[in-house]
Amino acid sequence: MKRNVKTYSFRMPLELKERLDNLSKNLSKPKSAIVKEALEAYLNEVEDFSFAVNALEELKDGDYQKASKKIDKIVKNLKQTK
Repeated sequence: MKRNVKTYSFRMPLELKERLDNLSKNLSKPKSAIVKEALEAYLNEVEDFSFAVNALEELKDGDYQKASKKIDKIVKNLKQTK
């Protein structure tokens, strides 16, 4: 099965690069895998936060049913990540 992937290059502070290098060595894990996992975790957190803010705005506007469904989804996602 062929996976769709895209190569990215970016600059990072030397201290961050050194930390990544050390972690990669200590875990015997490719740097690309560590960066991918970190990026996925960050994006999940930001998306959950954005979703939660949206639910709070709906609560404020009085749309309790819609907000309740979103809050339930957030709680479910948080429980799955533990």
